[in-house]
Amino acid sequence: MMSESQWSVRTSGALFANFFQPDGSSRPGADWAVKLNQGANDYNVTVRAYLSDDATRRVRKDSRYQAQTVIGFIYDLLAQGWTPDQRRDLVIVIQNPNETKEGSRKRWWQFWS
Repeated sequence: MMSESQWSVRTSGALFANFFQPDGSSRPGADWAVKLNQGANDYNVTVRAYLSDDATRRVRKDSRYQAQTVIGFIYDLLAQGWTPDQRRDLVIVIQNPNETKEGSRKRWWQFWS
């Protein structure tokens, strides 16, 4: 059973598109709908996830990988003290996975600057 202090995070869908950038260009990515729950509190947030310029075809087609990356991003924010009632733009760039010799994965995202 989950304690009151634990968060449950899941994606509930995504809109895949090319998004206009300030310079007029467009960039592929997705707006992910993310549901968070802590005890009796439910929250919904949107994470804009761009794909890195060097994203492989496999990463571009793997929505499960992208969703897991978004969830990892949210858990990292929660670990840093962020809460969903703190309004902010949630934007990341999804990178190609980096695997070490042991097979563990490094962080797959970076903050959008």
